[in-house]
Amino acid sequence: MIKFAWHRKYRFFIFLPVNRKCIIGLNIAFSNPMKLKNQQIIIFLTLSLLAFVMLAVIPAPTAFALEREYVVRMAKADWQTDGKKNYECSLWQKIPFYGEGRFTHQSGHEVRFDLYSDTPVMQDARVILQSEPPPWRHDDTVFEIAKLDFSSGHNPLTVNHPYASRMFQQLENGMSPVIIYRDLADGRDIIAVMLSPIHFRKVLAKYRECEQSLMDFDLERIKKFRLYFATNKAELTSRSKRDLDNVLRYLKINPKIKQIRIDAHADARGRRRFNDKLAERRSESVVKYLVSIGAKRDMIYAVSHGEREPTFSNKTAQGRSKNRRADVQLLETPPPTLEEQKAMEVARKAERRRLLREKSIFNKPPVVKKPASDKQSDNNPAAAQQDMQDNPEQESVPIDDEPPPPNFINLDHLIDKNTVQGLKK
Repeated sequence: MIKFAWHRKYRFFIFLPVNRKCIIGLNIAFSNPMKLKNQQIIIFLTLSLLAFVMLAVIPAPTAFALEREYVVRMAKADWQTDGKKNYECSLWQKIPFYGEGRFTHQSGHEVRFDLYSDTPVMQDARVILQSEPPPWRHDDTVFEIAKLDFSSGHNPLTVNHPYASRMFQQLENGMSPVIIYRDLADGRDIIAVMLSPIHFRKVLAKYRECEQSLMDFDLERIKKFRLYFATNKAELTSRSKRDLDNVLRYLKINPKIKQIRIDAHADARGRRRFNDKLAERRSESVVKYLVSIGAKRDMIYAVSHGEREPTFSNKTAQGRSKNRRADVQLLETPPPTLEEQKAMEVARKAERRRLLREKSIFNKPPVVKKPASDKQSDNNPAAAQQDMQDNPEQESVPIDDEPPPPNFINLDHLIDKNTVQGLKK
C-alpha cells in the first residue's frame, strides 16, 4: 500500500507499509513551494513519478491508514477561564466532537493539563505531545514536547509540570499543542487532537489575575500536618514556624474553621513521666507561637500523649524521629469547653492507670506451660530418664523438689556477729 498525504504545512508524505507493524515513510518538508530550488523540484518530481509507478504495479489494498483530526476551527475558537479565589484557577477550551482541554493551577501546586473525552477510553495507549505552528507561520518548525501514556476513562491524559508549563507557553506564543496517537480500534488510523491559540490572550489577563490570589502552600495539606522536634527538645524549627504561619493565613480565607487541635507526642526513650512532661512542653510551645502570631486562644485545643501513641516503631532511630511530633488539625467543629476538657483529662488519666495495672508484672503470676513430653515424664520417671538418654542435647527441665520459701526474710547474714555479742554484754 502506498499513501500520499499533504500536511497542512506543505509537507509531503509517501508511506510504504512492509507489514501491519512496520511502515517505511518518506517525508519531504518545505516552508514555501514558491521558493524551491531547481534541484529540489527535480527530486520532488522524481519521487512523485516513482510513487505513481509503484501504484500502477502494486495492487491497491482494501483498507489504508487515515488521519482523523479534532481541531477547533478559527471561527469557533474560544478560551474560557473560571476558578475559585485563593484555591484554583482554570483555563479551558472545548474541542468539537471530542471533549475538552483544561489547564488547572491549584494553590501550592504547579500548573497541569487534563484532556477530557466525551467517550470514555477503554484501553491504554502511547501518545506523542508536540507543538505545531499555525498555517500562516511557515518559518516555525514542529518539535516534540513529550511522550506520554493514555489511560482508560473520561480523563485519559494528565500532563504535569514541566510539560504542562511548556504547553501553556507554546499557546501563549501562538503555537498549537497537538496530541497524536493511534486509534484504539485496530491501530490503523492516526488521531490528532489540537488546541487552538486563537483568542488565548484575550482571557490570559483574567487568568493571571486569578493566579495572583493563589496561596503558596497546599490548602489540603494545611488542614492536617505534623511538626517534628529534636531529641528532648520542645523548640520549634523554622519549617514548623512557617507551617504555623500558613495556618493563620488559611484561617483568614476560610472562616468555617472553628478549632485548632494539637496532639503532642514523644518517643519511648527515657522515663514515662519525663516523656509526658516533654510532650506537654511541646504542645505549649505550639500554642504559644500560634497565639503570638494572632490566633485566638479559645479556638486552640492541645493534648499531650507522651509515648503512648507511636505511629512508628521506637526500636529504630528513624522511627523515634517520626514519633517526636505534634499533629495539627484544622476542624470545623468548636473545641470542647474548659469543663469538658477537665473531664476528658480525668478520663484519660484513669485509662492510663488501668492500662498500667493490666501490664504490671505483679498483677498475676506468669503461667509456665509444660510441653507434652513433660507430662508423660511426670507420670513415668523411667520414660523421662530414657528420653534424656536418647536426646542428650535437649535442655534439661528443672525439678520442682525444693522446699517452699519461708514467710519471712532472713537478714542474719548481714549482721556482724561481734556487734551482736557486744550488745548482749
